[in-house]
Amino acid sequence: MRILKIFRRPSLVVAAATITYFALKLAMINVPSPEFPPTDCIDQTANCGFVFDEAHYIPAIRKMLRGEPANNEHPPLVKYLIMYSIMLLGDGPVAWRLPSVLLGSLSLPVLYLLARRLTGDPRLALLAMSLFALDVMSFNISSIAILDAPSLFFALLGCYLIVSGRRPLGLLSLAASALSKTSALLTAFGIIFLDALYSSRGAGAAERASRVLNHVVVYGLVLGALFTAGLAVYDYQFGAYPHPFAHLDFILSYHSSLRFNCGGGISLLSCVHRDQHGEVVVDLPLSWVMPVGGFRPMGFYVVSVAVDGREHHPVLYYGIQSPLWWLFWITIIFSLPQGLLQIINYFRARSEVPTGGSRAVDTLYMVWLFSNYLAYFPLAYMLNRWVYPFYFYFTVPILAIAVSDILLKRGVPSYVAAFTLGAQLIWFIIYYPVRGDAHIALLRLLGLPA
Repeated sequence: MRILKIFRRPSLVVAAATITYFALKLAMINVPSPEFPPTDCIDQTANCGFVFDEAHYIPAIRKMLRGEPANNEHPPLVKYLIMYSIMLLGDGPVAWRLPSVLLGSLSLPVLYLLARRLTGDPRLALLAMSLFALDVMSFNISSIAILDAPSLFFALLGCYLIVSGRRPLGLLSLAASALSKTSALLTAFGIIFLDALYSSRGAGAAERASRVLNHVVVYGLVLGALFTAGLAVYDYQFGAYPHPFAHLDFILSYHSSLRFNCGGGISLLSCVHRDQHGEVVVDLPLSWVMPVGGFRPMGFYVVSVAVDGREHHPVLYYGIQSPLWWLFWITIIFSLPQGLLQIINYFRARSEVPTGGSRAVDTLYMVWLFSNYLAYFPLAYMLNRWVYPFYFYFTVPILAIAVSDILLKRGVPSYVAAFTLGAQLIWFIIYYPVRGDAHIALLRLLGLPA
């Protein structure tokens, strides 16, 4: 592809992109910073320098530093990483955010390796990595001290290791992902199912189904044992629960209780939850990928300043779509049906599941989509479980691979890939979270949101 001909040595491009990504995050890691000492920011969070859900996790980690169990509704691994970072670097934004910043940056080379392993095409892998790196929501989430970026890193690494034939290490990485965020268990079981398709052979449909089921059960139990062992370490150290099964029961009970009602009205895109505190709009999963009428940007942390009667935002941590999200609909046409067909043909004993090329991308994409984004449809629309647009973050990297494969391997004119990458870059510049005076002046000069 012409726009990627300059990338003669992909490994150097990947290294440069990762270092640049990490440097950008380090440059803004102290924004925002707390106005009060740590001891004043455990039971209250105002002016404590927290972005979004940092207001839940950092106070909990401070309690853990005092030997108290806290935030038990979530698995402990990321909180351990942040706790040890604080012990090493001191209690400040650098220590809070460094695990997310580091592992979020390392997700880029892992995504590149996964895409290259599937397709054998370094140009495609570079494009996928670039589309993901320029996704604003992904950049913001992997810049703050929440669970998602480390969990996604371990999930991507586990997927890469398993499709590369290194199952034990892959399972350990998937367990680390689940021990970072409970919902990653869905992703992990999806990857185990994909591994079963790769490795289970049989002469007939019934034999193949049996072997896939056995594979999923056996390695699902291994994953469950690793997850339970991780909870047991935390429960033993902090005395949180008498045994990890009690802890697991609490996690499941807590998350199953997070339900909204639609007393204020419902549509396919949103629901108006109404309670004694007022009304809150719930952006339902379909709205996450709608180019028109999609969800409203989520203000993770926004600073507004008025100068000469004009408002601008020197800090704008937004949860917002990027053009890549809207290309989900292209994958529905090109990738998802082919992935489904590969699996149907496998279970009908007509063919094996491909491990390389576009068909392998389609299969991975279908499995990943069902164990991530599409899994939220029954949870939201049938069970009324609270969901948020930033959950789509887990889908973005594999969406980037699928879109890159469509743009480069399916007869699409080369300028479309260039346009897509350019649109991602422009969106990234417009909604970059920490803006200096020159950045704001440029946005105003171009008539763009500042």
